[in-house]
Amino acid sequence: NLNIMSKTIELQMEKSRVLIEGLNNNISELREKGVKDESIITMSNDLATLKQMNSECDALREELAGKVKSINAVLKRVKDDFTAHKRIIKCNYPQERWIDYGVQDKR
Repeated sequence: NLNIMSKTIELQMEKSRVLIEGLNNNISELREKGVKDESIITMSNDLATLKQMNSECDALREELAGKVKSINAVLKRVKDDFTAHKRIIKCNYPQERWIDYGVQDKR
């Protein structure tokens, strides 16, 4: 589900932001434990990239939702027209002639 993915990303971004802030605030102590400035910079850069990509995906989701709504409206019209015209043939001609008018039904 697209919304679940977006929520997962948003939660991870927030957790990562808080962690990066904590790491930066305590970097002098954490260097002794093996935390490198470069790794925090990499995490920050990746987080910025993730945020940008998530925004792009949100925009695409919004665009897709509009397209899906439009295609469903056209599909409904096509189905309604199909049913109405097929009914005309079935009500006015014997079954063996239906195929002559493009109605493939056998009953």
